[in-house]
Amino acid sequence: MKNFRLFGEWLLLFGATIALVLTAWQQEWTHRIDYSLLDFASQYRLAEPSDEIVIVEIDDRALSEIGNWPWDRARHAELIDQLATYGPKLTVVDILFVDPTQAESDAQLSRAVAEADNVILAHAFARSLGASTDPAPVFPIPELANAAQDIGHVSVGADSDGVVRRFALEFEAGGQQYDHLAKVAALSADAEALELPRDTAEPIVPMHPYGSFVSYSAGDVVSGQASREFLADKIVLIGSTAQGLGDRYTVADHAGRIMSGVEMQANLLSAILQNELITELDDWIVGGALIVAIALLFLTFWQLPPVWGLRLSLALIAALVALSTALVVSGQWMPVFPAILGVVVAYPLWGWRRLSAVSRFLEVEAQALMPRAGKEVADGSSGFDTVARQVSLMRNLIGATRERLVFLRKTLSASPDPMMVFDAEDRAVLMNEQAVAIFGEETDWSGLTLFQLLAENRAQFDTKMEEITTADGREFLVASSEVEIDEQTKIITMRDITKIRESEQQRREMLEFLSHDMRSPQAAIVGLVGAAGKHLPEDERMERIESQARRTLKLTDDFVQIARLEYEGIEPVETDIGALLHEASDRAYPLAKRKNIKLETSLPMDPVFCMVEAYSLSRAIDNLIGNALKFSSKGETVKVALKSDENGSPVIEVADEGPGLPPERVSNPFARFGARTKGAGPSAGLGLAYVKKVVDEHGAEIRVRTKSDGGTSFEITLNCEQMVSD
Repeated sequence: MKNFRLFGEWLLLFGATIALVLTAWQQEWTHRIDYSLLDFASQYRLAEPSDEIVIVEIDDRALSEIGNWPWDRARHAELIDQLATYGPKLTVVDILFVDPTQAESDAQLSRAVAEADNVILAHAFARSLGASTDPAPVFPIPELANAAQDIGHVSVGADSDGVVRRFALEFEAGGQQYDHLAKVAALSADAEALELPRDTAEPIVPMHPYGSFVSYSAGDVVSGQASREFLADKIVLIGSTAQGLGDRYTVADHAGRIMSGVEMQANLLSAILQNELITELDDWIVGGALIVAIALLFLTFWQLPPVWGLRLSLALIAALVALSTALVVSGQWMPVFPAILGVVVAYPLWGWRRLSAVSRFLEVEAQALMPRAGKEVADGSSGFDTVARQVSLMRNLIGATRERLVFLRKTLSASPDPMMVFDAEDRAVLMNEQAVAIFGEETDWSGLTLFQLLAENRAQFDTKMEEITTADGREFLVASSEVEIDEQTKIITMRDITKIRESEQQRREMLEFLSHDMRSPQAAIVGLVGAAGKHLPEDERMERIESQARRTLKLTDDFVQIARLEYEGIEPVETDIGALLHEASDRAYPLAKRKNIKLETSLPMDPVFCMVEAYSLSRAIDNLIGNALKFSSKGETVKVALKSDENGSPVIEVADEGPGLPPERVSNPFARFGARTKGAGPSAGLGLAYVKKVVDEHGAEIRVRTKSDGGTSFEITLNCEQMVSD
């Protein structure tokens, strides 16, 4: 629920910031600073002014030499005639001749324009007084228009900050399109090499500083004092620059702030010829870029720590400024300060929201921990303001909680039993070393429930008995209790009852042994002594009684020897294993000879010493050889060998060619009171159980290989790290 509320607040602030940014862009709230960045960056877009352009100025000196303004059109004709003698490529006149004057003067100017055959005249647009329709074009008088090579408009519009930066290369009025004077001149000069922006676009012109273009006073041209070298084959622009004529406009600071109309035309024409125009990106691209910038900011708010919020906010502002600058240098422009405004507004709002959330969290958590921490912890908090005091209080409470957790960890570590701590969601958060030995390191169990832990480790949980059985057969009694620090946190203790269960199993097996295996020969003896044995010859009866008595004695002796190993263990001494096998073979030889079985030994010539208990190991070897002889038939072979494995450890091998272990004993051949067979006399299974017990006490390993078609092999690999060889 808290996460949903936080996401809702994040989403609401994100939407509000997007709305703010788009509104600021459409309403041009940040236009002044955007235009300032544009003007600054546009300087780096400029190359040297085009050397094809020359300005002929109607300046103050020309007015003093030729006459006051306005000039008679005969004076303009004289200027054009004299200029034609210099051989310019084009003559572009940035002066409006829209009203007729004296017929003779108008005729002289029309003749001069026609004879020059390279003059482009200017026209304007005007809206009738009170009209709401689009402005209509106002052309030069008809005889001038017909004499000119072409005509182009010279309308100028300033941006919202009053600075002239862009020009309408194509102006639409009354359903027709009219080209700008500079565009007409550029097309006339070099139409094939131009790369003009799309129709209806108003490109931005990077302005050269005032006085960057070669210029001559109109008086010098009329008097013939201008240099032919600088005017021949050039595009000559004629326009007024004198003070008080009104043809002056506000431009960017770096260009001088005030610039005459003819010099602006020169800048526009130069930008067209040298492909220096700057076009504003389409609205959908600008809007999309602004939204993406704010989305990146809010992803930072959502995914990264607060310290990164300020860093990336500043980095985003710098990146937006750098992007806008780079775009201008490459010939495109995008206003970015609406997005920067969004960053400046959103960051403190989100920071305030986070601060209030942190303050609320500290207050709630402090109230939850206060009853357990004690009044002295709360009294020890201090700080400059509310948040600082809350942080101080929380620090004290966390310190007190940490001390309790340390105590809890020490308690868990000191316990000999496996112990685990589970949180309110029943997920493991802490284990002592004994539990780690069962369930693995923290990466294996952290965040898992008890049942997931058991499933991962193939353990079984008997919920009725509240017992856990691990994959290796160990059994644990489970107990749980709540933690004082948090009633929702539980500690589970596992008490190892494996020995208890083994003892219970042994008692059950012992009862079975006493009730069946020990009882059976005793009952046979009683029967033979009584009426059941009177029909037998005396010698046979006594022989059977002796056999049953010896069987009872053997079972008792085996049982006692196993019990001795369990309670007393072994006392190993340095022993020659080869000698033990040799003696065991000698003891088995009479039985082998009597049954006509070949007893084959393979023993090394040199002694092999190992730390073992000779008595128990010899008895175990006797049991293996005795079983091999018992289950072997006449003419078969029993092998006794001592060899070494790949690690150099001694391996005792006893193998026969008998019928093999019965199917019911293959799965667990060393069961203490295992399955019985009548194949070679009665057996309670204690012989192999004793062998397994001896092997385990020595830290050795035993392997059994048996075949259904005959033959069984037992291999005991001794652990002789302390072995001594002569």
